[in-house]
Amino acid sequence: MVENLVIVLMKLIQSFFVLIICFVFVSCKTDEGRTGTKKIFLEPIELSYDWQLVGVKNGMSEDSVLSNDIEFINDSILKGKFKLDISKYEIENRKKECYPIRLQKKLFDEFYNEGFNNLGDLNGDKKADSVFVLHALNYCEEGDSYYFTDNTIPRILTDSNCCHPYSIVNIGDIDEDGKSEIAEYYSSCASRYKAITIYSLKESTWKEIKSFSFVLNDKYFIEKDFKKLFRKTSKNHLEYYEISDVNIEGEVVAKWEKIKIE
Repeated sequence: MVENLVIVLMKLIQSFFVLIICFVFVSCKTDEGRTGTKKIFLEPIELSYDWQLVGVKNGMSEDSVLSNDIEFINDSILKGKFKLDISKYEIENRKKECYPIRLQKKLFDEFYNEGFNNLGDLNGDKKADSVFVLHALNYCEEGDSYYFTDNTIPRILTDSNCCHPYSIVNIGDIDEDGKSEIAEYYSSCASRYKAITIYSLKESTWKEIKSFSFVLNDKYFIEKDFKKLFRKTSKNHLEYYEISDVNIEGEVVAKWEKIKIE
């Protein structure tokens, strides 16, 4: 990957300059040998996260942007419709030394063009919540993430690059705690075998309840039939229509599965 090669090259260049600086400015330990010559031992220097970040930013072209550039995200992608706050994620990323990625600005166009999906009130505050998708914030993240237009609702991190706003659906308040459960349609992009995962918002955290198979077929389509796959039977109880395969005649192999949300 070109971005990875650039990062490696920048780190090599930085290391070279650090060695030069060490020779000129850093006190070095010496050891007198039998011939009177001095042996020089360099003290190892570890660059801080901020210095490493400077290296990532160096050489950026006008048509590129860092993947965690929140000002660019809010102004150019979200267009002021909502101010995303990623500070809590960045704190963890800094601890793990997860560096942002240099991306072409045009890459963000696909995220903006898909816009927001209004899910209704998810957390019981009487305000409508919408979901949108953004690229990975750094190298530690393997895929896109779902973000919500209420910063108190945590994002859903994935390892897929085929996420879309319509892939999140409000399936109602199954456990009757005042907050709605949601379902996520997961796609690995290539395979016809997909998955649907049900989440419940518990103490400001998305708790994964259950994942089911969804095989692509000619009868049910996620874009228009997603909500038909779920039905609440009673408090805390939900049924999901799991499509596990398609037989040789083209008929779906499916059955209703029961779920309890606690």
